[in-house]
Formats: sequence, structure tokens, C-alpha cells
Amino acid sequence: MRSLSILILFLIFGTGLANAETVFLKAFYPLDEPRFHCVDIPGHKARVNTARPLSVHTCKEGIWHKDELFESAAIKQGLLKMPEYDLCVEAANAKDGAELVLKPCNGSPQQSWVHQNYRLVLKAHPDKCLTIGPEPSRLTRGGKRLPSKHKARSLALNSCSDRAFARQLWRFEKPQKRNGSVMPFSQ
Repeated sequence: MRSLSILILFLIFGTGLANAETVFLKAFYPLDEPRFHCVDIPGHKARVNTARPLSVHTCKEGIWHKDELFESAAIKQGLLKMPEYDLCVEAANAKDGAELVLKPCNGSPQQSWVHQNYRLVLKAHPDKCLTIGPEPSRLTRGGKRLPSKHKARSLALNSCSDRAFARQLWRFEKPQKRNGSVMPFSQ
């Protein structure tokens, strides 16, 4: 009887993950990628490597993109949680150039973020922003061989500054419902 009750509750309420809204953490400006960059875990599908530092990648509209999804409810609590992996974005430290990695969610100061004026800053260090690297985008391994030509750039924690302003602005956006990936724009 108890098992039946648990099953009924599960069917009614689910695990919560299925109903959790997920969004891209998307650069506010296109920079050198008109399809925009999204925070991304290196690799794709079975090759995703959560142990590597995060980067930004062409937003994966219309294709498999679980390695770019963040949980909206966690964002409201100051965490950048990737529900597919049950891990949160953590700054390796609070120094310029610090890598951004995925760790079990614990709400530590290195995992606590504030989205203010479109910048994502560490709550304990509001002068430190999530920042796209200054280098030009490079074709990814898959982008070199596939027609979609996806691009990537580095991502780090850096001092918030006017000089890096365009690379430090972020928005949360639901993925578009598409059939097939967005192909590169003519340049």
C-alpha cells in the first residue's frame, strides 16, 4: 500500500525536474557570433566533460543543448545550476582570470551570484563579473567539420569594467523551439 501511495504522489507531483523551467545563460550582445554565445560545458552529448572549465559556445538552438541549460528557480536563489548534471557554476577563486567550473551545489561564496544591471557578479565580490574572453571566437572541433560551424570563446571571472562591458552582459532566455540547428549567417 505504501508503495502505491508513493507511486501516486510521484505521478501527481513528479520529481520537480521535469517541470523546472530551464534557460540559456546568453551573452547580451552577439560580439563576433551573430547567433550569440551561451555558457557551455565543453564536449557534446556523451562527450560532455563536467570536469573542464566552462566556456561560451554558439547557442545550440534547435539541437541537443542540455549542456547549456540553467534552472530558473536556482537562479532566483543566486545559483547557476545546470539541472542535467545537478552541478553549479563556481569560481575557482575571486581573482581576475579565475576559471569557472562545475561543482556540487552548496551555496558557497564562490557559487553565489547576483544578476544586476545585466551583469553576473559574485555576491561576496560584486566587483567581479562573469566575462567572455577578449580573443576572437574560434571554430569548435565539431564546427570545423559540420555545416553549422559553431564557435567558442573562453569564459572567466574578471573585474567588472567599462573596457569589458560588452563581454560582461548576460540575459536568461528560453531556448527557441526549432527543427534543426541555426546555420551560420553569411559574413
